[in-house]
Formats: sequence, C-alpha cells, structure tokens
Amino acid sequence: MVGVVLAGAAWVMVYAVLLRATRNSPEASRFVGEVVYLVPIVAATALAVYAARRTRQRVATAWRLLIVSNLLWLLGESTWAVYSYVSPDGAPVPSFADAAYLLSYAVALPAIVIGLGLGVLGRTQGMLDALLVAAGAAAIGWQTLISPLVPSTWNAPALVTFLYPVFSVSIVSILVAVMLSGSRHVPRSMVIVGTAFGLAAVTDGAYAYLTAIDRYMSSSWVNLGWQIEAVLLCVAAVVAGRRAESDQPRTLDPDLAFLPAVVAVLAVGGLAVADLVLVGRLSLVTLAVTMLLLLGLLVRQVVATRDRARLTQGLRTAAITDQLTGLYNRRFFKEMVDVEAERAVRRRLPLSLVLLDLDHFKDINDTYGHSVGDAVLADVAQRLRREVRGSDLLCRYGGEEFVCLLPGTPAPAAYELAERLRQTLRGTPVTVAGMAEPILLTASLGVATDEAGERGRVDTDALINEADQAVYRAKALGRDRVVGSGQPAPTAADPVTDLPPALVWMADRIDRALGDRECAAAVSRWAFRTASQLGLDEAAQRRTAAAARVHDIGRITCLATRQPDQPGGTGRAFDPGHPAQGARLLVELAARPDLAPLVAAHHERHDGTGYPYGLAGTDIPVEARIIAVCDAWAELCAAEPHLPGASRQPCRDELVRGRGTRFEPAVLDAFVALLDDGVLDEPACFAEHPAAPVRGEQRPVPR
Repeated sequence: MVGVVLAGAAWVMVYAVLLRATRNSPEASRFVGEVVYLVPIVAATALAVYAARRTRQRVATAWRLLIVSNLLWLLGESTWAVYSYVSPDGAPVPSFADAAYLLSYAVALPAIVIGLGLGVLGRTQGMLDALLVAAGAAAIGWQTLISPLVPSTWNAPALVTFLYPVFSVSIVSILVAVMLSGSRHVPRSMVIVGTAFGLAAVTDGAYAYLTAIDRYMSSSWVNLGWQIEAVLLCVAAVVAGRRAESDQPRTLDPDLAFLPAVVAVLAVGGLAVADLVLVGRLSLVTLAVTMLLLLGLLVRQVVATRDRARLTQGLRTAAITDQLTGLYNRRFFKEMVDVEAERAVRRRLPLSLVLLDLDHFKDINDTYGHSVGDAVLADVAQRLRREVRGSDLLCRYGGEEFVCLLPGTPAPAAYELAERLRQTLRGTPVTVAGMAEPILLTASLGVATDEAGERGRVDTDALINEADQAVYRAKALGRDRVVGSGQPAPTAADPVTDLPPALVWMADRIDRALGDRECAAAVSRWAFRTASQLGLDEAAQRRTAAAARVHDIGRITCLATRQPDQPGGTGRAFDPGHPAQGARLLVELAARPDLAPLVAAHHERHDGTGYPYGLAGTDIPVEARIIAVCDAWAELCAAEPHLPGASRQPCRDELVRGRGTRFEPAVLDAFVALLDDGVLDEPACFAEHPAAPVRGEQRPVPR
C-alpha cells in the first residue's frame, strides 16, 4: 500500500517537472499536456475494473459507476488531445470532448452518493442534515464560483462553460453533506475517492475561470490538479481491491448530530452578511437558501422529536421484555405487582399470583443442550400465553420460572387457572426442530392470594414469597402439581428426584387411561410419608416413594392389548400379571433393578394369599407392604369419588378390616395414624381435555 502511494506521489512530481521543463517548447509541452497526461487516467480506469471485481455490495456498485465515469473522462481527454494535434485552434466549444466530460460528471455523482453512503444513512434526520449542509455549501459555491461566471448572453459555448462550475459545486456539496451527516458506513477507498473529486471540483473551478478570461493552455498548471485526481483514484482502487471492501468497513462515526445544522446556518449567515456589506441588500439566492434552511431546520426538529420518541419507546420495550420468550420480564413484573396491589386495595378486590417452575429443566439443558432448552422455553411461553386472560400479566420470572399476576381473581379461580396451565404443559410433549423425539415436560405451580378487600392492604413481598414457598412444596410433594399457599408443607424432600421423567410420564399416562384421578403420584406421596412414619431411613423412604410412583406401569401391556371397542377409564381391573410385568420393565427398559422387587411384590398379602408369588409376612419387602396399603386406599377413594376426605369413614373401616390378613398391622397402623391426622392429601382430578397422543398412539374414539 505504501508503495502505491509513493509511486503516485513520484508520478505527480515527475509530471510537475515535465510541465516546467517543457514550458518553452510548444511541441514538447503539448505532448506532456495531452499524451503523457493520459497515463494516470488509463491506469485509474484499469484499476477501477480491478476494484469492482474485488468489492461487494454498494461499494462494488460505486466502482462500476466509476469505471464508466473514468472511461468517459478518458474518452473526453483523448478527443481533446486529438483536436489539439489536428486543429490549430484546439477543440471547439462545445465539442464531443465536452459531452464526454459532462457525462463523466453525471455518472460520478451517483457513484459518490452510493460509495460515500448517502443512500444508507438509514434515518430521515441524517438525510435532512445532508440537505441542510448541501444547501449551505451550494449557496457558498453559487456566490463564489457560479455567480461570477453567469454569462450575460446565453449560447452553446457559454452554457457548456457554465455547467463545469455547476457540477463542481454539486460534487463539493454532496461530499460535505455526507461527511458531516454521520454516515456510519464509509469505506476507506470511498473516502479517497471523495477527496479526489473534491480536488477535481476545485480544479474545475480554476479551469472555468481561466477559460472565461481566455488564459487556459494545455501546459497549464491546472492540469496538475487533474493528475492528482487520477492518482488518488488509482490509490483508492488498490485500497478497495486489497481490502475487498463491502458495506461494513472501518467506519467514520463522529457523533456530530449538531454540526450539519451549524455549518448550514453559518454558511448562509455568512453569505447574508457579505451581501449586506458588499451590495447593501440580500440577493435572491441568499433569500431562497435562507427560507430553505429555516424550513429544513423546522422539519429536522419535528423528525428528531419523532425519532427520539420512537427510540424511547423502543428502549422501554427492550427493558421490560424478555428477548427469548417475548414475555414481560421480572423487572416489569416487579413494577406492575405494586400497581395492581394499589388498585386491588382501592377497589377492594383480591389479587392472586401463580408461580410456575418447570420440572427437571436442568436435565433438558444437560441432555440436549442450551439451544434446545431455549426452544422449550419459547414453546412454553406460547402455551401459557394462550391460556391466560387479556387482563392477566404473564412474565418470565427468571430461568425456567414464569409468573402470572391475576388482578381481581379469588383463590379458587387462580387455582383453577394454575391447574389448567399444568395440564397444558404436561398434555403434549414439546417438539423441537431437529429432534427425533418430543420432550416430555411437567411443571410445579404455586398459588397465592391476598384478599386486599378484607385487610385493606397488600404485602406484595409476602405474596410473592407465599407463591414461591408453594412451588417448593409442590416440588417436595412429587412435582407436576399445583399447591396453594395454605396447604401444609411436606415433612421431607422430594421423594422422586431419581426417577427419569419419561418413566413418570408413562405412569401418569396409564393413570389417565384407567381413570379420571391420579393414582401413582398420590400413592407415592402417601408411601413416602408412611415410610417416614415407620422410621425408615431416608434412602428407604425415597426408594419406597419411587417404587410407588411407577407401581402400575405393568398395566401398559393390558392397555396395549385392549380391543378398540372396549371403553377405557372403567377402573383397574384384576390383572395378576402386571406386578411381574412392571418389574421386568424396570429392569430391562428403565435400568432400575432396585425397584423391581418392590413393584413385583406390592400385591402380596400379609397372610400369604396374594400374588404373583404368594409371599407372606417379612418375606415381603417392607417397601412393598407400604405400597400395598397406599394402593388399597387409592382404590377405595376412587370407588367413592363423591365423598369428601372427612366423610370417608366407610373407606377407612374397610381398610382396617384387612389388618393382619391383607396388610401388616404396623404398616397399616402408621398409615391410619397419618390419615386420622389429616396429613394425607386427596388424589388430584385430571383435566377434562385428554393429553395429545404421542407418536404412534391411537386416541380412543368417544362413544
């Protein structure tokens, strides 16, 4: 690059020496001024082709236009040289050379506009700034260059001579406008091109003046300006080609938003002062430019105000919106919960909150990657958005947590919405592009309500904390459930953390196919508490709860072989093979052989009359004895679903009758003690709409 610059500088020096050395020799002077003069123009044209091939996007477009402009310039100069040798008086005015020169300017103007970035300022204010600066520069150019050269009588030679300074002023105005309008996409090569044309504009002004006074000759020093222009175009082409420039080169990014207007005002103000001092009145040109400037400044201010309002709104939206899900973020939730709390107090209405936490979401990120996790979060957001009302505020609270603020919603309605959200998520697996299998998803939800109308105030921090604690209790109770803030806390940690989500999901699908209430999840919770009541160690408690959670998975073979005309949901029919089948599935498919003996023995009886192996007493694993009692209670509750928990004395009596025969007395006594204390919860009802079938499953046809 340095070599190219040095070569260009050397050429300019050589040309200057030749001009001086041949000034006393007409033939040598003409040869230097007409033939040698063409060398850098030919080089600039060839290098423009090189630059156009190497560059991209708008820069390549600018260089293609410069190829045409340089060719026209070369054609005009060649024509001028021929005239100088064949005609004693040189080229006539106008001539074909003048046409080529003016066309070269006409093509160069859009090349400058495109290359310097006036077409990609990207904002109305930038365009207005450019127009204001152009108006000021044009006014100065008119007064200093064009006005003195306006002919008294118009003819073809006068018109051609007049057009040269007009094009020069236009080029300079565009250059100044673009440079001061804050364009952020000015390639380095285009800066050099702009410099070249700026110098050419000054040179053209000097040529027009010398022509007007009939002093221009081929050996004039004015030619040195055009030689420098051609050399600069050569350097610009080499820079563009070597850097393979596009729309994103090094940028000129001065923050000069005020400068264009200041330049325009000072320029026109200076002209006005000059008119008043020299002429005693304002010229029509100055008045016209002044009116244009005032109008432009007014429009610019309107546009700036509009852009500022849009920017403020955009920043506000970005600040309160979660980029991944498109929901409001935690910051906006914190603002709105206080607003809604004040409104709830003022109108004496309840204010409810639903906090949702996706279950095992870390496993999704660890197994499939964070990109899949992001896709799951976006899908969850869309599902939740479809379920809430327009007056509800749904936000991403953080990570895999979502929160829904429910103004004017009492606790039962909030709990109902939370259950609907839970069913929405667990009902259909999430399908992610590029994934062969859908991802099973469940969530734990906490509901909290503040009756502002009764207490006269809302403690928002306490409300959020209650919902958060409810989520914790939902997790500890086995996940995939809704817990209200008034429900008792569990006595131990989550009993099923070591179960694969797919296995839990399959157990729930079996429950759904066999009835309208959960069974496996409830039996797991009860078994966990009973094991704790019996004093089993923590590992045994967790193992008991895990086996209870999947104790009926062996029934899947019965469901798979059921005929299409057999209605589903009629209860858990006698199936002596399902305990052993479930144990086999745990060993072969779930890699949980530790749970297999417990599931296999959960239908054994204390007196040895059970199945499938006829075990009795302590030969039955204690975990299986616990599951047997809890499973029997679930069947009794399912048989009397209309009875509330406090009215299930007949069911309790039926259970106690199995003491010593069907059930081990110690296990039964521990369970009944929990039952009498009201610690055991009720099995949850499934949503009315069934889950979407997974791949390959046929949904039963309603009859």
